[in-house]
Amino acid sequence: MRREQSQRRLLFTAIGGASTIVVAVIAFGVYREFVQFPGEPVARVYAAPVSLRTFTDTLSDEMRRLQSQSAGLQNNPGAASSQIQQLLSAQETMPEAVLETEIEKSLVRHEAQQRGVTVSKEDVDTKVNEFLSIQRDVLNQPTPTKTPTATPRPTGTPTPEGFEPSPTATPTATLEPTSTLGPEETPPPSPTPTPTATVDPSFTATPTNTPRFTRTPVVTATLPATMEPSDFDKAYRDFASIIRSESIYRRGVEDQLYRKNLRDAIGAAAPTQGPRAHVLRLTGTTVDEMKVALISLRGNFSTFEDLVDQSADRLVESRETGDLGFVGQGAEMREFDEIVFSDATPLGEWTEPFAAGHHFEIVKVVERQPSGPYDAKNREKIKDRLFADWLAQSKASPEIVREFSAQERAWAVDRASRGIFSTETTR
Repeated sequence: MRREQSQRRLLFTAIGGASTIVVAVIAFGVYREFVQFPGEPVARVYAAPVSLRTFTDTLSDEMRRLQSQSAGLQNNPGAASSQIQQLLSAQETMPEAVLETEIEKSLVRHEAQQRGVTVSKEDVDTKVNEFLSIQRDVLNQPTPTKTPTATPRPTGTPTPEGFEPSPTATPTATLEPTSTLGPEETPPPSPTPTPTATVDPSFTATPTNTPRFTRTPVVTATLPATMEPSDFDKAYRDFASIIRSESIYRRGVEDQLYRKNLRDAIGAAAPTQGPRAHVLRLTGTTVDEMKVALISLRGNFSTFEDLVDQSADRLVESRETGDLGFVGQGAEMREFDEIVFSDATPLGEWTEPFAAGHHFEIVKVVERQPSGPYDAKNREKIKDRLFADWLAQSKASPEIVREFSAQERAWAVDRASRGIFSTETTR
């Protein structure tokens, strides 16, 4: 009996020890999976860590946005396959892009702290109020009723006296037997003979521009800036109940405000006058596209206005196409300034295609001025350029340490994409 009791105690002790080890392993795995590993830094910005958990939350939001865009394009029969492919390709590089975005957010907050730039809770509430106000007014707008729009017809350009166009082969019309007209039919008018112009050998034809129809800008009614406090409280409660995380959303709004306020602080040094040039510009995604446009312009196969109209609905890297007016030095990309404000670039001639950012451009400099006032549009663009230059320089600082491993990348992609690319029930 004593031997059996001893063996029984040993068995229970072994089972208890094994159970303790199993529980400890499971507990460590849970701690590692949900606490320790997500808390590891994927980057450090001036010693401040960017945690894997924060990175994964942002990656999840970006994946949801990408999935929404992809679904919209795939459900649209007229969507171009290249656009869908671009969105799907973006998924492959998205983790690295999101990491750079998180580094930029940390940089902005660090620099804002150094400059004394702050964002209060009231500032965040005001920004959310503006967003909810716009959303409410858009949803409450009545459904527009289609109204017939008259299609403008271009007026003919009179042919200058003495101008004889090149002869063109005209097909001979076949005479049809005359039919008997009914009581309500009207006989067709007899053709009016066209007088023959006398050719003057010394006359030189002057090309006449055909009037062009310009797009009428759509006037959008000004929306109310904010809602009343009682309306905002109710709208905010309803909104908070449907978003994934209220704290993450508010921090995202806070990041936007920090970026805007810091951009304004850095842009305070932007000049109000300086060198400027009157520029015409065409942009494209490939150098071949720009070469074709240049051949069309130099060979008079297409007018500048025609090419602008063809590309008006597809901005390239948010670059404006057309007559830019007077552009201040520093308002556009650095590559643009090197061409436009160089004395080696002749006036009144289209340049060869050149790379600017991730696209290509051709420009014609109509006029240069060594000094002139910058309008509000140019000043805002110069502020954007100053902020972008500061951000690029800061991201190259040795104080930025990237610690993004392949294991962390796989973990983040797996967690961020769970339930996104499958059928979900809309709340």
